[in-house]
Amino acid sequence: MDRWWRECAWSARPPPTCWRTSGTDSGRTPMGKKPNMSPKHQAPDQPVPGGETGRQSVVDTRASSLEDPQPGTASQQAVDPELQAARDNAEAMFARYQRLAADFENYKRRTRQELADRTQYANEELLRKLLPILDNLRRALDHAPEGIDRNWFEGIKLVARQFEETLQAQGLSTIPAVGEKFDPSQHEAIAREETDEHEEGTVVEEMQPGYRLHQRVLRPTLVKVAHPRALKS
Repeated sequence: MDRWWRECAWSARPPPTCWRTSGTDSGRTPMGKKPNMSPKHQAPDQPVPGGETGRQSVVDTRASSLEDPQPGTASQQAVDPELQAARDNAEAMFARYQRLAADFENYKRRTRQELADRTQYANEELLRKLLPILDNLRRALDHAPEGIDRNWFEGIKLVARQFEETLQAQGLSTIPAVGEKFDPSQHEAIAREETDEHEEGTVVEEMQPGYRLHQRVLRPTLVKVAHPRALKS
């Protein structure tokens, strides 16, 4: 009788419940039961504790940081008098340096030009003293007496030509005169001729040749200049 009662009681027990789980082994929860979620993983419709207040506090903090100037900003904007004086002094020294550099460049340019002129015109005085000798040789050839030995005459002419070529090699050149317009910078008028064949101011005769050393007039040409005839009354 007891055995029969125990079998009936055992058969009347409800079957065991099979739990379905989800998640990892360490944190499995029965299906249908929501796990505890942190505020970060809660749904958007569920307010996060302190969320709106936290965002508002961040905005307020940023706004206050922009509106309120940092301490010491006004003092940094003010220029230190000693620093300003140092800047002014530096600018003045730089301007002085630029002027000195420009003056030094001009000095070097003048020095180079003077040295070149000194080298180019080093023989100016010597050539000026040799010109009368060349003039005398030409006069001697122009006024050679009749019956003179022809070989001797040709020899003197050859010497005069060599002497003139030597002077030309040093930069000497003749100044054109006859037929040119009178130029006071390189001509010297010592006579005038009344004529209607030439325009007024035209050189009609060369009295003594003039010479130029490179671009510098060594001796002006002595000339005769044309002048219109006076009208008869």
